[in-house]
Amino acid sequence: MRRRNLLSVAAAFIGLVLIADRPGSVVAATQSAVHEVTFETTGMSFKGPESIPAGLTLVRIVNKGTDLHHVQLIRLTDGKTAEDFSAAVKAAPFDPMGPAAAPAWVHFIGGPNGAIPGASATAVMNLEPGNYVLICFIPDSKGVAHIALGMTKALKVTGAADTGVSEPKETIVITAMDFKLVPDKAIAAGTQTIRFNNAGTQPHEVLVVQLPPDKSVKDFVAAFEPGHAGPHPGKPISGMTGVDKGGHAFFTAKFEPGRYGLICFFMDEMKKAPHFALGMMQDFTVK
Repeated sequence: MRRRNLLSVAAAFIGLVLIADRPGSVVAATQSAVHEVTFETTGMSFKGPESIPAGLTLVRIVNKGTDLHHVQLIRLTDGKTAEDFSAAVKAAPFDPMGPAAAPAWVHFIGGPNGAIPGASATAVMNLEPGNYVLICFIPDSKGVAHIALGMTKALKVTGAADTGVSEPKETIVITAMDFKLVPDKAIAAGTQTIRFNNAGTQPHEVLVVQLPPDKSVKDFVAAFEPGHAGPHPGKPISGMTGVDKGGHAFFTAKFEPGRYGLICFFMDEMKKAPHFALGMMQDFTVK
């Protein structure tokens, strides 16, 4: 692909994910003290609590709007607030596909990747006390990211985390590197609890895509180039929004036998190319 087409593919599809059923296996794998919080989307806004307790948290997005949405959780350090974040974005907008260009006090924590209208998605993360913002980076039909349309929400995480709460017990580990997505074993059919580790040097995400028997993940990505006609060859089924280097989070995916792909749509700030164009897309077969 030409580079400008690669950029448009990435911008058109960051974080896109079709939501599977509510991932009860993630909840069941933790102790009962895990916190749960739900945010609803209507139009270009998040509706939900202003403050939640610190600790291991299942974050749920319920999409009651007409557009695809996700939750990208961002933790603000150095005493910064949601107002500081909004001011920084207005003063020098950073590309959501190039998180390395974000201010140093902006940290990508993950979150449930997009939910189609009428659907929901979840992710489990350990949230430290502090100031956060919820953001949707997914673009509208004109290519404008929802964050630019006002889709942000301030969130305070308070108190001390309960250190007695266990993280989910994963069945699969997917490790993000610069620039590979590496499962620790062959992915089998059934509902899998996935731990997403970022062992790279910059933020990464993962999208899980179900593919037709005769198509590859490259075909799926190519279908989002401008001018493509016809149906898209495949569908997203699960994933995790951006996680900083050294971070990890959990999500679930239900796999049927067949062909699948893994993709990272984030942008490399130095090379000005989406991560999938640098090697972060992979085909695999579930038996």
